[in-house]
Order: sequence, then structure tokens, then C-alpha cells
Amino acid sequence: MRYKALKAKMVGDRVTPRPLARVLGYIATSILVLMTLTPGMANAAGELSTRSVTLGDSGGGQATSYTATFTLATSGQTLGSIKLEICDSPLSAATCVNTGNSSGSTFTGATFGSVTCAACNGGGWSLGSASGNAAYVTHSAAAVTGTPTVTVVINNVTNPTNPNESYAVRISTYSDTAATTPAYPGTDFGGTSVSTTQALTISGTMPESLVFCVGTTGTNCTNITGSTVSLGTFSPVAASSATSVMSASTNAGSGYAITVNGNVPTSGANTITGMGTQTANSSGCSPSCTSTNGTSQFGTNVVANTTPSVGALVTPTGAGYNGGGAGGYASQNSFRFFTGDTVATSSNVSNSQLFTNSYIVNVAGSQAAGLYTSTLTYICTATF
Repeated sequence: MRYKALKAKMVGDRVTPRPLARVLGYIATSILVLMTLTPGMANAAGELSTRSVTLGDSGGGQATSYTATFTLATSGQTLGSIKLEICDSPLSAATCVNTGNSSGSTFTGATFGSVTCAACNGGGWSLGSASGNAAYVTHSAAAVTGTPTVTVVINNVTNPTNPNESYAVRISTYSDTAATTPAYPGTDFGGTSVSTTQALTISGTMPESLVFCVGTTGTNCTNITGSTVSLGTFSPVAASSATSVMSASTNAGSGYAITVNGNVPTSGANTITGMGTQTANSSGCSPSCTSTNGTSQFGTNVVANTTPSVGALVTPTGAGYNGGGAGGYASQNSFRFFTGDTVATSSNVSNSQLFTNSYIVNVAGSQAAGLYTSTLTYICTATF
């Protein structure tokens, strides 16, 4: 109380008190200030702490699970039941109605999920009642040890109808296990705020896809480059070899086929003979499919070889990677070339794989001198 409200005023030799109405006015003002600064007390004895309610699905009107987690405030309380209410307001002083933001919500049809509380003594928990905007779980009433954290799960709760609306879920604890929903005041109380949301539909179109590229170096179609393969200087006593690379992927249900198209190395009228039987996709080896020094021959395959040492296996392999070498191009140390041949296939959809094309040239001692060149084109055809 402000002390100046009781001071007297000196007038000559007399002391004149301030008028009584003014003194009472100061008192009323002081009381009003005290009332403003003093927080209101909840109806329940204790306020639940670290409380939250998590929705399994926040869509408006959706039937979903409600998971309430909270820490008890009153140590050693007798706990018989726990009530959840869906309301417009989280405040215990306000009547719990669900005609505004929480309109359309209901526990009718809800089912028991679980109660987790290591220090909550007593029998098993069950759903005592669930209708309208209130539900409670109950068990054999017993004293709780300390102030444990409790988690209550109730399933098949219907959210408020409108999306993007904030509403309240109130939590109350009670000592009784009445057959009807307990009423205020309980032992502990706490309000939470939750919200429905607008469901978002995310869409996109995956078109028919074939990604294929060819070059001399790289690992996939983001970095494969180069267009010149050099076989160096030919010799009748040693094979010349080199490689190129290609990468393929597709979502075609019947996969893809890669063909090689072009000509054998040629210098003017002089050529180097293609290896293997010279009919499309033949598995025959006349002329030979193996590297033979001193014999005019040109061939390719898509595997790792030791004679000569050139090439690599297709990578990666395993689930989702369905491509591999085809026919006479899939055997180690076996080479062939015939324009239009299928060198690699996938019978199904496949993620990106890297193929290494190996090339070898052997020449006879009588092979005419000159610059020998060949232009090859690889064509990948997907079947959707």
C-alpha cells in the first residue's frame, strides 16, 4: 500500500486528515494492482509439465491416433483415470466446448491404444469411456511413485473438420475410476494446443526414359566424354588394344538392346578382317574369336580379358541392374565384330550401368602399311 495515502496535511496549528474517500481510493488502486500481478490458480491441484499431444494424422476430419505425453505434478497422487478432452480453449477456467475451431472432432468410436508409465502402480489400463469430445482411460486406482512421465495413446479419434485450425486438447488426472467421465477438478491438469493441416498432394510425371551415352572416358552419362580410340602402332608379334565406354539405363519394361554399327579398320582398299563368323549375332568363330598374333583380325567385346589384358566387367551389378554383354561379346578372351550385332542387352528396367568396350587388332606381317581407321556407332533401343 502506498504510504502517502495516510499522510496528514498541515494547516496552521491543525492537522487535517485527507478525506476518507481519497484514502479508500488509494487502497482500492493498490488491491487492483495486486490482483493484476497475481496469476490465477488452475482448478486442479497441480499443473502437468512437459506436456504435448501428437496426432498420427493432422488432416481435417481424419480418424487418427492421439498420443498425449506429460509429467505429473502431484507427487504420490492416487491415480485412477486420465481424461483427454478436445476443446476450443486449453484453459481450465473456460467451459470445454467444441463448436468453434474444434468443431467436428469426436472420440466416439475411439479405441484404446496404450498407457506407458513405469511408476503408475495398479492393474492394467483400458478405455473407460469415449464419446463426444471427451475420453478417459482407467485402471485400478493406486498411489503413483513420485512424478513420472506418462504417455497415453488413444486410436481412431476424429479430428476437427476444417484444416489449418488450432484447437486444444486438455489433459486431467483423477483419483477415481468412475464409470462415467470424471469431472473437474482433478488432481493435475494441463492444456495443449494442436492443429489440423491441409493435406498436400504432390505429383509429378516420370516419362518413358532411356539414358544412353558413349565416349572414351567417364563413369556415367554426366561425365562420359571423348570420341577417339587409339590402337597405337600395329605389330605382327603383339596385339594392339584399347577401350571405350558406354552407359545405359531405362524404365522400359522390356529393357534395351545395344548394337554396334560400322566398319572394320580400313586404309584405302586394305582392311583388317572382322573376327567371328560374319553373320548377324552369330556365335560361331570362323574366322577365329581368339587373339592370334601374326593373323589379320579385328574384334571387340564388353568383358574383362586376359589375352590380351584389356577391358572390364559391367558395373554395377545386383538388384536393379539388369544389363550385361550379349552373345559373342560376353565371353572373356573371345572377340568378334559384325556390323549390326547386338553387344549388350537388358531384359527389364535397369539403373545406370557402365560398359567397357574392348578392341583388339592383330596383323599379319604382310599387312599393307597405312593409317587404318574405323567409324563405329553404338545404338541403344528400348522396348516399352
